[in-house]
Amino acid sequence: MMDNSNVELCSPLKQLIDEHVSLRADMDLFYEITEEIEYDSGPSVVQLFLKLYQQILAFNDKLKTHSKREEEGLFPLISRHLKKNDKTIEEMECEHKKADQHLQDFLTEADKAGSTIDESDVQWITVYAVQAHATLIQHFAKEEKVLFPMAESILSVDEKEELQRLLQAYPYR
Repeated sequence: MMDNSNVELCSPLKQLIDEHVSLRADMDLFYEITEEIEYDSGPSVVQLFLKLYQQILAFNDKLKTHSKREEEGLFPLISRHLKKNDKTIEEMECEHKKADQHLQDFLTEADKAGSTIDESDVQWITVYAVQAHATLIQHFAKEEKVLFPMAESILSVDEKEELQRLLQAYPYR
């Protein structure tokens, strides 16, 4: 894979990178909480977990919006230009699913534990948030270094304008 991260990107691709910046900031916040949970003990761990749960809940909504913008906007446009056996977009979608599954597992298990959650539950459920973080850090880097520069070079001016319209149809919040 070539590192094309110095390529000047069009406005809609810059928007997607800006969303990564926002999502990374949220991820940093929830990752800090996971570290506190890992190194803390006692009743404060459950309180930290409740804070983590709220962070993940809000983050998950933002991530779903971002993923939809890529999956329904950017990915189909790029796919038009790729050879039949090119798995780039398939890989990206797989990484989206993997991160989403980690977050869903976290939320599901937290909901199952409910108000009876204890320190042991907190420790193993938090692993899902850590896994989501790791998956997304790698995924964002791959998009920024490879996918977005590729899109910049292969998409026509009309397709970039189409992407801009598609992004406006699914506003990021």
